[in-house]
Amino acid sequence: MELVWFILLVGVLIFVHELGHFAWAKFFGVRVLKFSLGFGPKIAGFRRAGTEYVIAAFPLGGYVRMLGESPTDVVAPEEEKRSFHAQALWRRMIIVFAGPAMNLIFPIALYFVVALGDDQLAPPVVGIVFPHRPADGKLEPGDRVLAIEGEEIETFDDLVRVVEDNADVPLHFEIQRGTHRVTEIITPALDIREKPLDVVEQVGRIGVMPHHPVAVIGVTSPSSPAGAARLQTFDVVIAAAGRPVERWIDLVSAIDENRGALVPVTYLRPTHLRSALGGLAEIEIFEPRIATVTPEPGVGSGLARAGMELADLYVSDVRAGSPEHQIGLLPGDRLLELDGRPIRLWATFLADLKVGRGRSHVLSWRRGERVIVKPFRLAHERGVTDYGQRFDRYAVGMYNWVPTRVAPSVPNPHPILYALRQAFRETEEVVELTTYSIVRLFQGRLTMRSIAGPLTMFEATGTAAREGALNYLTLMAFISINLGLINLLPIPLLDGGHLLFFAIEGIARRPVSVRVREYASIAGLAVLVLLMVLAFKNDIERQWPHIVDAVTSE
Repeated sequence: MELVWFILLVGVLIFVHELGHFAWAKFFGVRVLKFSLGFGPKIAGFRRAGTEYVIAAFPLGGYVRMLGESPTDVVAPEEEKRSFHAQALWRRMIIVFAGPAMNLIFPIALYFVVALGDDQLAPPVVGIVFPHRPADGKLEPGDRVLAIEGEEIETFDDLVRVVEDNADVPLHFEIQRGTHRVTEIITPALDIREKPLDVVEQVGRIGVMPHHPVAVIGVTSPSSPAGAARLQTFDVVIAAAGRPVERWIDLVSAIDENRGALVPVTYLRPTHLRSALGGLAEIEIFEPRIATVTPEPGVGSGLARAGMELADLYVSDVRAGSPEHQIGLLPGDRLLELDGRPIRLWATFLADLKVGRGRSHVLSWRRGERVIVKPFRLAHERGVTDYGQRFDRYAVGMYNWVPTRVAPSVPNPHPILYALRQAFRETEEVVELTTYSIVRLFQGRLTMRSIAGPLTMFEATGTAAREGALNYLTLMAFISINLGLINLLPIPLLDGGHLLFFAIEGIARRPVSVRVREYASIAGLAVLVLLMVLAFKNDIERQWPHIVDAVTSE
């Protein structure tokens, strides 16, 4: 069945490509002799209006054969006006360019269909507010953004779109906060969005996310009321004071006003089993438990008086051998300061570490009642990924654990408009990614191992087909864009090579000589064969690495 999905994907993309050439040739009155899907022996076909339509045995390609396409073609005088070489230069360029153009336009339709499946979207409800960002102190978790500058905000996607397009512009936010409606002026900061292949994009950001932390607690002290009740860091509270708790803000609401009354707490304790299923696996189970906590009387947050806080800044794991492990950091430690500045959120802490890259840091953390301060540097890693991308990065060797959830989804209010926006955005991003991949390859920042061939595409097609129609269409769109851009490379025998010859003809005011075209075609064929051999080699190394290692070691 995987073979069928592969042939269907390749067949559709070849048909779309050749249809571009065919349609524009017909539009300009050029006689099309043959429209072939595939190469080699003919499997099926028919003739209509002077054109032979063929399905051939080998599906990895196709072609449109036009009258007078080759300079060596002999064209009868009465057919001269309908020949390709008799057309004006701009017409010939359009006919040749139309194939790759169709491969770049077709994905818009595919991504549109995929995006139509997003019938439920995240509401414009604030889940996390990042410290030291424009929204800090102006938006709170649980706030619902109703409008920005008078434009109604119905989904979180709307909020992101408006903010990203208005960096450094003061914006009036209308907010629903509990039973109150408030207005805040927030100016999105100009920020950098990092993309693959070291590509960056400047966007506006205010520092909010729709994800709400689950009520995973950190116990601030063994002697606190929470510690006395035998609660532990990373316990997950699911009910408190007789109220269900799904998010951290639910727990805050349940206990915040408590002034010393007994609070029943139902929670789940994660328990790691190292030899589960007879030693076959390591799994983690959650044991339900009940405790009673009595916050200390007084003013301030009820959770703080109970000795509980969000476990965001508590270390859940430390990678063995990492610099963090070497300085003695352990699971359960609570991070306090980085380089003398208080750490308020794990995500911004990681961002600060990455900005600092390889420089030395001073980290302080609390273990029980003791504060530990140690210098360290992030681990420096260099290498090449399995797909040939070179990396030079600084790796963080400590992790936290606080799951998040988004508020219940809302119906997509404008499915067609949303799908159109997504289609153009996805197409633009893949075009950009593919273009940079080609550039990075010539720069040497991507190795030749990144070139994939039909075996990799076959495997990816089977995987996408098993995952569902939307994944299959997404893969088809991705491959279509790659096919279109690769065909535009100035290599003879590709459409880009023909366009190069036409450009030279336009500058020199005469066609490139037949001899030069023949030599260039031979060189282009050699390049394509080498690339195909390299692609097959890379495919084999990815598919059967152990066999390749065994052969090369002999």
